[in-house]
Amino acid sequence: MARLAGETETLLSIQESVLSCADFSALERDVLAPAADYLGAATSCFIQFWVNPTGEIRFGRTAAHNVPERAHQGYLTHHFRGDPAINAASRNFGTMPYVFCTSEVSDYSELTNSPFYNDFFRPNCIHHVMVMTQRPQSRDGDMLIFGFHRPQSDRPFSDTEKHRLKRLASALGCSARTLCLQDDFAMSERAIAEYGAAYPAHGLVFLDDHMRVLYGNRTGLAHLALQDVGGRVRLEALTRACQRALRTSDTADAVSVDISRSGGIVASVRARSDHEGRLVFVVHTNRRNDEAIFETRCREYQLSPREVDITRALAAGLSNTEIAGRLFISVRTVENHLRSIYAKAGVNRRTQLLSRLNDFE
Repeated sequence: MARLAGETETLLSIQESVLSCADFSALERDVLAPAADYLGAATSCFIQFWVNPTGEIRFGRTAAHNVPERAHQGYLTHHFRGDPAINAASRNFGTMPYVFCTSEVSDYSELTNSPFYNDFFRPNCIHHVMVMTQRPQSRDGDMLIFGFHRPQSDRPFSDTEKHRLKRLASALGCSARTLCLQDDFAMSERAIAEYGAAYPAHGLVFLDDHMRVLYGNRTGLAHLALQDVGGRVRLEALTRACQRALRTSDTADAVSVDISRSGGIVASVRARSDHEGRLVFVVHTNRRNDEAIFETRCREYQLSPREVDITRALAAGLSNTEIAGRLFISVRTVENHLRSIYAKAGVNRRTQLLSRLNDFE
């Protein structure tokens, strides 16, 4: 009885540590390390991954405990292709935690003679492996996997340790999923903040197919002002623009609409679908004087959508390096686009370009 009480107390303590992890950067310290100690593992890891329809694996967030960083990165780069645990996890389509040992899903006599074992397991003193994998009930379709390892000199993981991992699985999965969602949210917030800093006069609003606001930055919501007097007129104008945007192709120019003639607010609307096929309208807003001149010049110079993005960033005062980082392209690509933009506008430098785009000449 005392032994059972001690086991339960230890489990509760580990679960508390796991569920109390507040930041993804602390996953190794607050989740992997105590879980490995509880299960008697020398090393442990966490991996988030997706399998696309063609069978290709794409990794998300990862962490490792007592595994050299170089070895961990080598696994994510190429060694994973020979790992039977990844293959077994990929075939688990249920949402319940799945706990197994690598020896149960592979022929170990063949595994120990494989390039994967000799190039990864052996150099990193890994032989016995126990895995918990789970596919959360989420829209992302990602897989979460926790691995615990022992060297060949140690004993294999027993049914007792598999039972312990099963009892710990819910806490591990909940903690990892929460941290991944928090990290996703933080990244979205940073991206939105970066957009606001680069284009402070530009509004950004997302609408669903019922014209409900899913998200709007401060400028965009102020421009739409749907709750104010005249909001109905602006909403009707936006609805008509969204209907026109639906009839255009995904690569077509945005549908422009003057939503507030007295206030001088114009909007451009694009219809997009998320990864589950749900319709989303992306609305960019601006004051007519600035935006109308800018869009007119861009059309006159026949700038492509990407060239317009680069020109906007240029107008916001960003350097070529900052534009490359903002648009996730190389500096060389930015420079190539700028040469094309200059040629179309008949200028030699950015100050001349901005002057013409803003009708200063």
